[in-house]
Amino acid sequence: RLHSDYEESPTPFPNWGLWDDDEDDTDFHNNRDTLSLAPDVAFVDATCGDKHTVLVTKSGRLFVLGSNESGQLGLQRHNGEDGEVSERPACHIPVPVNIPDSRKNRKFVVAEAGSDFTLLLDNFGDLWEMGMGSKDTLGDALLKKGPERIMIGKFIKFIFAGGQSRAAVAAGLKGQLAFTRQFSIQGAPPQLQEGYGWLDSLVQTISDEVRARKKAKKEEGSIDGHENEEKNEDHPLSSAGNKLKFKAEELLQYPAVLNGLFLDPSELDDVYKKFLSVEDHATRVAVIKSMFIGIRRGLESLHASDARMMFPESVRCLLMYLQCPLFGECDEVITKCFDPRGELSSLLCESVLSLLPFEGYRAFQAWSTSIYRRSGLFVSLLVRPLLAQLKRGIAEEGGIKRAMPVIVAVLRWLYNAHERAEGIAEAKDFYSDAIHAIDPEELYSDLRRFKAANRAERATTFFICAHPFLFSPDTKRNLLQIESQVEMIRAATATGVHYDAEQRTYSFQPFFVLAIDREHMLRQTLQKIESASPEDLRKQLKVVFKGEDGVDAGGVTKEFFQLLAVQLFDINTGMWSTRVGGDEQVTWFNSDCSWNEDGYYLVGILVGLALYNGVLLDVHFPSAVYRKLMALPLALEDMVDKEVRSGLQQLLDYDGDDVEDIFCLTFEVMWMEMGNQRKLELKPGGADIPVTSDNREEYVMLYVRWLLVESVRAQYDAFERGFMRVMDSSSLDLLTPGELELLVVGTPDLDFSALMSNTTYEGYTEESEVVQNFWRFVKGASRDTQIKLLKFATGSTRAPIGGLGKLPFKIQRAGPDSMHLPTSHTCFNTLLLPDYDSYDKLVDRVSHAVVECEGFGLQ
Repeated sequence: RLHSDYEESPTPFPNWGLWDDDEDDTDFHNNRDTLSLAPDVAFVDATCGDKHTVLVTKSGRLFVLGSNESGQLGLQRHNGEDGEVSERPACHIPVPVNIPDSRKNRKFVVAEAGSDFTLLLDNFGDLWEMGMGSKDTLGDALLKKGPERIMIGKFIKFIFAGGQSRAAVAAGLKGQLAFTRQFSIQGAPPQLQEGYGWLDSLVQTISDEVRARKKAKKEEGSIDGHENEEKNEDHPLSSAGNKLKFKAEELLQYPAVLNGLFLDPSELDDVYKKFLSVEDHATRVAVIKSMFIGIRRGLESLHASDARMMFPESVRCLLMYLQCPLFGECDEVITKCFDPRGELSSLLCESVLSLLPFEGYRAFQAWSTSIYRRSGLFVSLLVRPLLAQLKRGIAEEGGIKRAMPVIVAVLRWLYNAHERAEGIAEAKDFYSDAIHAIDPEELYSDLRRFKAANRAERATTFFICAHPFLFSPDTKRNLLQIESQVEMIRAATATGVHYDAEQRTYSFQPFFVLAIDREHMLRQTLQKIESASPEDLRKQLKVVFKGEDGVDAGGVTKEFFQLLAVQLFDINTGMWSTRVGGDEQVTWFNSDCSWNEDGYYLVGILVGLALYNGVLLDVHFPSAVYRKLMALPLALEDMVDKEVRSGLQQLLDYDGDDVEDIFCLTFEVMWMEMGNQRKLELKPGGADIPVTSDNREEYVMLYVRWLLVESVRAQYDAFERGFMRVMDSSSLDLLTPGELELLVVGTPDLDFSALMSNTTYEGYTEESEVVQNFWRFVKGASRDTQIKLLKFATGSTRAPIGGLGKLPFKIQRAGPDSMHLPTSHTCFNTLLLPDYDSYDKLVDRVSHAVVECEGFGLQ
């Protein structure tokens, strides 16, 4: 291994010390010690032949190692007193080789190795060689004594070698010689960083010209006219401006050059920003247009060559085009000058999608998740530019709108990459603000058309709702609410609309009414639901507590489900078991409860009714329930019991070869049912099959399947049937399991500062003394009191998707100072607060209300 501060990490050379064919040299072959260069030596290039390795350092010297039998290392030695020179046969430690030419600043920059020779390129574009160079008239190989220059003044840019073949690509014009170095920023030696300086110099020259023109115009007293001139795109460019424009186009029009110049995306990002930092308006516009032309020509050259681009090095240029900041959120000038019709966005995305052959797709995934991993580059340089183009497509007409399908398809590729590469991005990084801003009714129309389309229509028509990964949870919730409202209207009119001839009115029953007693709430609810038709269940739910004056505009339904959940999921019913699934206990199906499938069925209906009517439930299902409802596969991380999950993970992580002796497991499970021990083989003959290092993954898979699926199949299937009786036609496939959980139970994270920021007032203002005292009380209250207050005012102990900042909340004045308790309209999330004259009185009255009050109206 060699340590390089250029790479910032040890770089492995696994074949170090394997060049010699001498089988008797056992000491050499057994030498696997780490070899190191001096701390101040760093390399910029490395190459290997059949039996030799050559390294190029930042300073331009070579370090060589391996066989020198053909002179490929360029090493010489003196034999005898006569000074005869011959080649060293081999070198087992790194040995430096200097460039023979004493010309100032000449250095080696690139090395390529053939089987028994080395090709070298220096910083002046001259070509050098070490080893087998040519043959004499008798066909014998001619040795070259050390590095020998074989091409002078050809301005070579790239060299290649392999086997007995070699090739070089020349720049053609002397002015293009330093092109490679001009765009090398961090990777270049300090002596070559004038390549970055020329770009800074051009930008600075243009800035100086702008300031000089401003100064001259100011002295002439016509600064206003000068400012208008600066905004004129047609005024002639200076020499520096023209050069900058040319360089921008030159850089981008050759994909192979981009691939050769940049490996670090942030380095290219710096170059892009340098080009766009120019102050002169006309020059900036010209540079933007040149970058458009350069990228277009580069992409067209890829299509013209019919390149499959299945190799990683070829694919990388597409990512480098994509990260161009001109594709991101831009000002009006850029939008006008760069790809105004969206043709370049379309061409770029089509080029990416043309990588469909397996190798190209994998290369795209590999590059996007490797070199763009650090510092959030994956999101900032790849995802956000595409989201910006999607925003343009939604907002504008014309070509950019026609590019939306391919833009979304590439976003899907990146989303798939993020799912496979943990930590590279989050789901929220793909949410589109532009989609969230679309009228919900327009989104619902797209969803309805998508659901009605057949497979062929879905393949040929673009539906934005076919890509829910772009939707925020808020957007999905709004969309599902509209879908439920439309379905409620359909269900309400499905049983017929009746016409009263005398009254000349039409009537129908829009609600599914539950009129129940509090004392017998669970029994009466189950009876009414069991007798209800599917159409009744799809109507809007309306709850009436007998003997109470509350009118259900949503608040009574909220309390109904809160009270019902306590009874439904009571452990004493025998239907549920509690497990420690993480930081809290979770509710899981009791596998021993084989006598109450109807109970699970009715529970499923009630959970579906709560979701369908937009009411949060106080239920603690593990994530596995929501994954099963979404028909997604389960894995070890979905295990509901924390201790069992930890034990299985230890089995998988154990690195010894004595798994059978340490864990003493077989493919058989045992558990207690009704006081009796039961056994089950996970596969035929499992009781006699020990768990070993070779089959432990299979054991874990079968165990997880048994515990989460097979052992509770009857109970879960009944629950799912009830749930789907209400939600079957709903678009749950828009959701992720986590989002479905949020819709069912809300979020337990209660940020009352966000609620305060979102609160509106009627009869009060933010500065009112009683309002200030109220929020002082809330912030200082215990967690339990805060939850009770939230339930008192809104009917729920949880926050909706997005947190309390998304909850519409109002504080309304309820008369002057008095000893009356505050009240609430939970239907409308409104707290009615008297104008208490002191903080102590407010604390006393609000505390009594949230702790002691329950029910609606007079009881």
